[in-house]
Amino acid sequence: MSRAPCAALTLLLAVPALGADAGPPALGQEMQAIQRRHQDVARALEQTLAEIVRERRTYEAAPDDAAFAAWRDAVGHAQPLSVSLKTLAGSYRAGLMRLEVSHLAGAIGSAAPGRPRARPPPAEMSGVFTAWGEIDAAGDRLIQRFRNEQAVYEKAQAAHPDAQRRRRRVAALRRLAPAGAAAAAAALLWVWRRKPMAVPVAVPLASQVIAGNIELKGLIGRGAMGEVYEGLDKTLNRRVALKRLRPELLANPEDLELLLTEARTVAALKHPNIVAIRSVERHGGQVYLAFEFVDGSSLARILEERRRLDWAEALRVFKACCAALLCAHEKRIVHRDLKPANVMIARDGTVKVMDFGIAYTAQKSISRLTRAAAWGTPPYMAPEQELGGVSAAVDLFALSVCLYEMLTGELPFKGPNFLAQKREAYYRPVGELVPGLAPGVDAFFRTALAPEPSRRYPSAAALAAAAEAAR
Repeated sequence: MSRAPCAALTLLLAVPALGADAGPPALGQEMQAIQRRHQDVARALEQTLAEIVRERRTYEAAPDDAAFAAWRDAVGHAQPLSVSLKTLAGSYRAGLMRLEVSHLAGAIGSAAPGRPRARPPPAEMSGVFTAWGEIDAAGDRLIQRFRNEQAVYEKAQAAHPDAQRRRRRVAALRRLAPAGAAAAAAALLWVWRRKPMAVPVAVPLASQVIAGNIELKGLIGRGAMGEVYEGLDKTLNRRVALKRLRPELLANPEDLELLLTEARTVAALKHPNIVAIRSVERHGGQVYLAFEFVDGSSLARILEERRRLDWAEALRVFKACCAALLCAHEKRIVHRDLKPANVMIARDGTVKVMDFGIAYTAQKSISRLTRAAAWGTPPYMAPEQELGGVSAAVDLFALSVCLYEMLTGELPFKGPNFLAQKREAYYRPVGELVPGLAPGVDAFFRTALAPEPSRRYPSAAALAAAAEAAR
């Protein structure tokens, strides 16, 4: 990985935009240190991934306990490296955003009457963003490779005889305790603890029962808040999506209470296009949120497979999301992180928006622990949201970005300097990318993606009506 951002960053901080204060030396030094640490951790993770692959193949060729233990240890070494890499990337992105805002503020100040016209941000800024974008993308690929390897390990771990033996021991302990065989139970527990344990497993054992009511069926994904499992509510005999909150969210009672308050607020939303919250469960020191189970795929997964949708299908999904936003905004609830990954499409075609406000609250709590920025997902964020402003308008902007992506297979704002592109409305017209669309489509996006909220459509209802009229 290149170290290019460091030299360019030093020069950039020494040459501020006209009318702006010089970048604080402390910020530059901190960002350089973060970038160097990020590259060191990335190299360590890459080496550990090679070790994981080597140990996995050894186990697959000769599945014995020694080979499995070596594989387990390699996965355990990679876990903290993956977390550290993601944390460092978030911290560096936060610094870049502060740097960009500083230069934009300086440029705006220099444009006041009687002051010389501001020159554009120095070329070094573009170099810093571009070089970091490559490093960050490489880091994301490493994290994804680890997650893929971790999933393979977890599947093998669940089927490994050692895991099966542990389940039998737990059952034996439960049978012994009521019979008063405390000594036997203690001896069995001592033998169990003497045996090397696997790394902390992100996935609870399948068929485990949570809070005496919800039976786990298996892991179905990971998100901002933690792992997501398919479960069966045995009382009502219905499937649920169970989100186990990340440990960071449980460390601070105030953060946890804030998130649960947000969950209770969102649970009051009743709409066919919003994923419902069924309950909050506590079990074994963990907190779970039980959501309505949607049997289908996320819009993000669909776009990965098909790249883009035709106008009629994209408009149908878009209007359903508008209906969900209208319901939420009437209750003064803002999603704050609307993107294809948070839109589910059921097998019967029903569109449902999930994670209203809750994922944002979770990210905000985690960010206080990691010092990373957690305002949303940059390509979908309205420019005012990048500067700290939150209103219903940011959801409408994000949804319009989603529509652009559905139609073209591309994002309108590709970065790395997202904020500058959004403030200049710098993106390729949809008509250039998808010939044959009605001329009104480009006019729709000029309003929907306008830099100033006052120039955009004022409500979800108005946004849906304008899109309908554009075809």
